[in-house]
Amino acid sequence: LAVLSNVNQLLLELGDGESFVTLFYGVVERGSGRMIYTRAGHERPFVLRGRVAQPLGGLGTPLGILDDEFRLTEEEVLLAPGDRLVLYTDGLTDVTASDGDLFGLDRLVALLEALASQPLERMGEALFASLLEYQGEAEQFDDMSLLVVEVG
Repeated sequence: LAVLSNVNQLLLELGDGESFVTLFYGVVERGSGRMIYTRAGHERPFVLRGRVAQPLGGLGTPLGILDDEFRLTEEEVLLAPGDRLVLYTDGLTDVTASDGDLFGLDRLVALLEALASQPLERMGEALFASLLEYQGEAEQFDDMSLLVVEVG
C-alpha cells in the first residue's frame, strides 16, 4: 500500500489534474501460492478455478486524482495449481455491437468459463475472436488488453 500511496502522491504533484492511472498490483509467494494484491480502480480480475470465474475483491481508487479520499485495500487469495489469473481492461466489456449493445461483464464471465479448458494461447485467441464477432462492423473505441497466467 505504501508504494501505491507514494505513486499516487507523485502523480498528484506532477499530473495535469485530468489524467489518472488504474492498476492491479499483486505479489505471489511461489511456495505457498498466496497472492497479496491491491486494486487501484482497475477492473476486478478473475481467478478461473476449473470452469468457474471468481472475481477478486478489494477496494481502491485510481491513482492521480484524489488526495484526502484516496483509499486502497490490501487483499489476499490462495492460488492453486491449475488456477488462471485473468486481468483485463474495460475495453473488453465495453465492446459495442452494431445495435449499440455492450458486450458487458456477464458475457465476458460466460466466455471465460466456456474457454477455461483451452490452452492459454488458444483461450486468448478465441476470446478476442468472439469479441470481434460480437462487434461486427461497429467501431472500436477503447483498447482491449488481456493477460491470463496459469499457476503451475
